[in-house]
Formats: sequence, C-alpha cells, structure tokens
Amino acid sequence: MTDMKLKELRELIPELGWIQSQELRDKTERLICDTLTKNGWNSDNISRSPVTLLRGTDITSVEHLRDVVQACHRLYPMAKKYCDRHGVAFDYDSVICGALLHDIGKYVEVIPDQNGAPRYSPRAKLIRHPLGGAILAAEYGFPDKIVHIIATHSFEGEHSFQTAESQFVKKIDDLVFQTSVYGIPLTT
Repeated sequence: MTDMKLKELRELIPELGWIQSQELRDKTERLICDTLTKNGWNSDNISRSPVTLLRGTDITSVEHLRDVVQACHRLYPMAKKYCDRHGVAFDYDSVICGALLHDIGKYVEVIPDQNGAPRYSPRAKLIRHPLGGAILAAEYGFPDKIVHIIATHSFEGEHSFQTAESQFVKKIDDLVFQTSVYGIPLTT
C-alpha cells in the first residue's frame, strides 16, 4: 500500500485548484490525503470506493464528489446573483471547499479490506459520515462554516439551521446522488 501523494490527489481531483484561498486549498488537500492514507485508501484502490454500499452501483465516491463540485461551480454565479439581490451572504470558497469535503467522512465510514474491496468500518454504525467528516474538519481547523456544510449535507441536517452555502451543497449533493445512483424516474 502506498500513501496518497499530493500530486496524485491533484490529478484525481483537479477541482481542488478551484479553491481561491491558498491556505484553504492547502488545508483541504492535506485533510483529504491524510484521511485517505490513514484509512487504507490510495491511488491503487480508490477507484473501488463506491458512492454507497447500500445499493450496488458503478458510481465511485470520487466521481460523485467531482460531479457535486462541478455542479456547485457551474450554478454558483446564478445562486450568487440571487443571494446578492436578497442580501444573503454566499461565499464561493466555502461552497467549493464544502463540496470537496462533504463526503470526507465516507473514507472513514467505508474502508478497504485486505483485498482492496470496500466494507463498512467498525465505527460506521456509531458515527455516520456527516458527523465523522465534520469532526475531522474541525480537528484540522477548518472554519465553522465549512464544518457546518459537512455536518448538515445529509438527512442529519434536515432539522438544523442551514446557511445558504450548506443548503446549496446539500441540494446539489442530493440531486447528483439520486440521479447517478437511481436515474431520473420517468413519469407518464
């Protein structure tokens, strides 16, 4: 097993370069590299990490992550226009960083077995990925706004306060997940 190297990570997820703050980008890259390496993920087996173990799917966690980030990036200008019109703060780096890290806890929740196949980790029943990811981000010193995006991006956040950024990432994540895993159901 080899550690995930920064160069490999940047090739795997080029959208990391979209974070405008160098400090935030460096911190994000460090958290992802460290989390993957610590939990047995590397450039040889990361392509086997699925977006979910609940349903058989060929959608990888990295493909899902990149789709969410790309959709956030594309829709940000439109959302920013309306947030500005209504006097609502809406920060690009928070959106992109939050989208990049929203599922960081999945790399703790799901780990590779000795053959590289994904399986639930022992802590998966106790700490789902939104909480685990938020804890990791807080430990790395991320701003509360980004920790909040990670913590509230799934159903755990449905009854929580939501910032504009967290609502945006949550809705896009749900759309990408539902569409990629289940397809868009046709109505008659």
